[in-house]
Amino acid sequence: MPMKAFKLVRWGEPGQYVDVPKPKPGPGDVLIRMKAAGLCRSDLDMVDSKPGSAPYANSLDPGYILGHENAGFVEETGDAVTDLRVGEAVVVHHMRHCGNCEYCTDGAEQHCEAFKRNAIGMTRGCGMDGGLAEFLLVPRTEVISIGDGDPILYAPLTDAGVTAYHAVQTVIQRLKPGTSAAIIGIGGLGTYAVQFVKLLSSARIFAVDNIEARLQTAKEVGADEAVLFTGDGTSAVEQIISKTGGRGVDAIVDLVGTADTLRLSAKISRPRGRIVLVGMQGGTLEVGWGLLATSCEFAISLGSTRQDLKEVCELARTGKLRIDIEKFSFDELGKAYNALRAGTLVGRAVVVFP
Repeated sequence: MPMKAFKLVRWGEPGQYVDVPKPKPGPGDVLIRMKAAGLCRSDLDMVDSKPGSAPYANSLDPGYILGHENAGFVEETGDAVTDLRVGEAVVVHHMRHCGNCEYCTDGAEQHCEAFKRNAIGMTRGCGMDGGLAEFLLVPRTEVISIGDGDPILYAPLTDAGVTAYHAVQTVIQRLKPGTSAAIIGIGGLGTYAVQFVKLLSSARIFAVDNIEARLQTAKEVGADEAVLFTGDGTSAVEQIISKTGGRGVDAIVDLVGTADTLRLSAKISRPRGRIVLVGMQGGTLEVGWGLLATSCEFAISLGSTRQDLKEVCELARTGKLRIDIEKFSFDELGKAYNALRAGTLVGRAVVVFP
């Protein structure tokens, strides 16, 4: 029995609607009837990739169904799955893991050796079939129940939300009273990052973006200071250093990753600060004595764990997260991706299935 899906057929070309066989669950699998799939900037990066280019086209084969923010309802389970019922609302942890390698057994499953491809980890919708289809087949271990939660609201949490959460978790212990954090890039991930820092610490939050409307959103969800990034970021540096009394910032999460935002991060970090890079825009940063604050740590944050996703879903369940979405139907993917590319979305784009 065929189903409709949206597939990245070839590098450098827009995705295409195709008919593919409806998957059948094995003993330990769950077949999900898709209800909602969030769209992501990395979808555009994938379809725009030239053959052989990093980080996607040099690491993955095309020919997979897009969609890595997935939520829906249990349609069918394999014989070995006994703890989920048909019709139950669920979300999918987008990162694959084997469960057996050193990273998986050490609680860092997002670095799983079986699914790592150069600089990236394979996910649903990135190297293997994702959720822009009527049905999605996943192992039981990658499915999390959300009870009576609305899959449409939870879908963007499965990547944008949880990736931001994991990055914030790597700095949260140093955000004691009297400290500060800077979130650079208040898009889909940044809006969540501001909320997580606010929920989990008493740090003073600086939100940085080059679009005024996004800074307004940041203030609404908990940022203490909104800093407009213009030109090469010199003005933003001066504002932040001034507003911290020359102290600098304790924790910086860069959700953009250009050379300009990385330079900003380096210039505002205080000694013993920590810069966490999430954004994949290909910028680089020169480091060395006098170029980075002494004892400043620099880390690249990759993805998330299933436990991260459980915790984010719990915050959503208790009403602690503001989740802004803009809905599109499955046959409006062209329109949705155009809006994503143009930067005209209000909130996260979510494709809603019938």
